[in-house]
Amino acid sequence: MSGLGPDLRTALGGIRSWVLYLVSRARRTTPGPALVRLVAAAAALGALALAVPADVLSSSELPRTAVILLPAALAVGLFPRTRWVSLVAVCAIGGWLVSTIGFGDPVHVGRVGLLASALYVMHAAAALAAVLPYDCLLASGVLFRLAVRVCGVLGVSLVVGLGGMSFAGQLPQARSVVGPIVGSIVAASLAGLLAWHLRRR
Repeated sequence: MSGLGPDLRTALGGIRSWVLYLVSRARRTTPGPALVRLVAAAAALGALALAVPADVLSSSELPRTAVILLPAALAVGLFPRTRWVSLVAVCAIGGWLVSTIGFGDPVHVGRVGLLASALYVMHAAAALAAVLPYDCLLASGVLFRLAVRVCGVLGVSLVVGLGGMSFAGQLPQARSVVGPIVGSIVAASLAGLLAWHLRRR
């Protein structure tokens, strides 16, 4: 019992030092990195909200859902260097699959496009935030170039991806072995490409 007092004072001193460090860091944070982190957190929140079943968002479960989604999205902006960003992306994709397969939500082209856009914006903003010191002075041209690049990638990807999805939906349904074969070739090619990149690193 005699050693409890010093241990408690040490623990409280560590907590106090950590809080003072966070306050000091918040005061030194400049607008540029803060904006990038805010964009990452907002995109994460949008992706998670799009992944939640529609019935949950329009019912009395909304406050309880917001209590879960808001901290998860804020953590993306606060910790962009960690695996938390990837975990949120996986949860958003998994939630969308559960919504469409488990809850029977219709697969709308617009919802798929918005989810993909939110995930890409989250990833791009978090990647930039991960290399930016929180107290650096960020030139406006950096953010402009990032915005142009993100919009360009999203524009091309959405036109090709969603256009192909809409075109495929208009084709007559017929049993064929071509689809599974082509899908297997594409999946194997992507796996080979990822393995090749991993070996290069």
